[in-house]
Amino acid sequence: MGCNVTLRVMNSIESLKLDFNLQQRELGNIHNEKIFDDCIYVGSGDSYVAGLIVEYMTDHKCRCYSPSDLFNSRFNEGKTYCFISVTGKTTANIKVAQRATESGANTVAVTFDKNSKLAQVCKETVLLQITRAQTPTAGFSSFVANVITCLQIAGLVVPQKFDIWHKKGIQLSLQSLDSITLPREESVDLLGNNLLYAIALYASFQLAEFFGTTAHAHKLEEFCHSPIFGFRKPNQLWIFGQNEVQISEKLSKLGLRLSYNELYNQDVFAQVFETIFFIQNLILLLAEKNRYSELQYVKMKDVLRASSDIIY
Repeated sequence: MGCNVTLRVMNSIESLKLDFNLQQRELGNIHNEKIFDDCIYVGSGDSYVAGLIVEYMTDHKCRCYSPSDLFNSRFNEGKTYCFISVTGKTTANIKVAQRATESGANTVAVTFDKNSKLAQVCKETVLLQITRAQTPTAGFSSFVANVITCLQIAGLVVPQKFDIWHKKGIQLSLQSLDSITLPREESVDLLGNNLLYAIALYASFQLAEFFGTTAHAHKLEEFCHSPIFGFRKPNQLWIFGQNEVQISEKLSKLGLRLSYNELYNQDVFAQVFETIFFIQNLILLLAEKNRYSELQYVKMKDVLRASSDIIY
């Protein structure tokens, strides 16, 4: 006597929620040796954010650039250029990596795919030591693995506190949910200084992919120099603060739709990983609260096709 079992396929947001909830089980298994004292990281999108986090955490001893920043640059033979790409397929990264290798510079690929074109044109490959999530995007866990890997090969020892940081990130997101409204027609500006600027940039990418939201990241102080004059009151302002509540209060007096999230932590490792998990879970909570089941960028077929044609 047989039985018919129908397995329901998870939607794209459910798959990311699963990835978020399970990632800390594997993050502690990532171990890499130091490769260099200083380095130039190169990446796009989330990979650029991972490199930027390392730049701030090494006090700018390492630097981070987009591939387009280096299109016409000469490469220093004494430098190591570390190219970050989950797929190893992004055209701009591959072209710049090939030029850097041919110029005699040391080149390293950080990727999932040891057989990718990026890995082939670099002198050395560091593989991401985590199970690749079955998600439409690179996945939450892949981003965190990128950050950990890039920190480790730059010589930083990452404490094994991912369970603690994961729980704290969830707690922070739950505390912030009531003060944050998902933008609809309006846009959102995300502000943060230093490491929290990198987190603001990461959050802006998630908002665009999940909800099709127009989101811009700014350094908090830089926003007040000029972008503030183009800000319109229907839009939203999210501040990721480090004891900067006085700035928030001054901006609030302008009648802006503002959410201030205090994310200061004297432990820099705790700050970076707690805030990453905070953003990831906040995005999932906003999706649940507003009844989203699919990533909106996946539905934008024409835009997605154009984006892929340019990137790959």
